[in-house]
Amino acid sequence: MADWPESERPAAFIHEEVNYPEGMFHIKQNTSKKKQGEAGKKVYQRFVKGKSKLNKYQHLMIRDMAYFEALFNEMLNDKKAKVETLEGLKKGREAMRMSLNISPKAKTSEAVLKFWATGKMLKAAYQKNKKKKKKKAKKLTPEIAERAVVLANLKKQIATAKVNAQRAATIKAQEKIEEGN
Repeated sequence: MADWPESERPAAFIHEEVNYPEGMFHIKQNTSKKKQGEAGKKVYQRFVKGKSKLNKYQHLMIRDMAYFEALFNEMLNDKKAKVETLEGLKKGREAMRMSLNISPKAKTSEAVLKFWATGKMLKAAYQKNKKKKKKKAKKLTPEIAERAVVLANLKKQIATAKVNAQRAATIKAQEKIEEGN
């Protein structure tokens, strides 16, 4: 990145100063490099090591897409980052954004907030559903039926997000393999 002046880069390859959501990074993580490292660990843990559990913990997967956005953004600030690596991450980022209908041209800050907020909302739903499974099933009211339709649509989007996340992880893993050769 050091050889590629910011004035000649496309908008997608320019670092954005983002105020990340509260609780996303530890208070100590105030440098771009530390944020990049923490985001990289989260992304690796979720999409490479824990990819078999993406269906079970969808709320965590969506939240960790925010970390993927942060990883890409903070790598843009890293002078040692390779353009080829960033291009691969950009493809993964676009695939993840498509899963929640976020424009590829949207700012990083917007995408991070959408992923983070959706993840928080799904976490609350996950916890409520976990409690409800323990109770007996009651008659469906029209309101609950309407919620079921909304939930079904969300599940479709999450399934798409999972596929896109797995593609992104595969691309990243392939790049690691190629770098090793």
